[in-house]
Amino acid sequence: MAKTSAEYQRAYRQRKAELAKRAGDPTDKVATQPFSEFLPNDGNWPVIEEVLDCVGVTPPAFDSDTDDQWQEQWGEPYRASIGRAERMVGAFLDAASGLASAIARYKRQEIDRAIADLEVSDLNDAASRKAALSQMMRLNQVREQLDRQVRWTLPQWKTTGDSK
Repeated sequence: MAKTSAEYQRAYRQRKAELAKRAGDPTDKVATQPFSEFLPNDGNWPVIEEVLDCVGVTPPAFDSDTDDQWQEQWGEPYRASIGRAERMVGAFLDAASGLASAIARYKRQEIDRAIADLEVSDLNDAASRKAALSQMMRLNQVREQLDRQVRWTLPQWKTTGDSK
């Protein structure tokens, strides 16, 4: 069975993406200083260390230009400390997204529990019924707020393509 033009295009894009991934980052060809030497002198590094320390995360050490966690089966070239730092950004973003989702699920669960408690409470007099309905409306608004997505703007940290 012959491929459609869309299938040819999809295969071409996949091959192109795989070649770009294997080629590495074009800035690797022009860098003269290892990232591990640059980072301690960067004015932002102490802030990063402090922020991580404040939440109980031990800041990573970049005392040598190595990447001991790199694995060949990833299909990416070994890029030393800069490759490790770039993967860390991705890991931190994934961890932050997962933690934010867990927090939102927890809060929704607690809101649903509080609403259920209000629904079965004694609402015989008008004042308590009015207060319970008001509280339920407020809790529903908070739950709706938790359904929204948040966008953070980050500087581009990965580059692709050939620097020829």
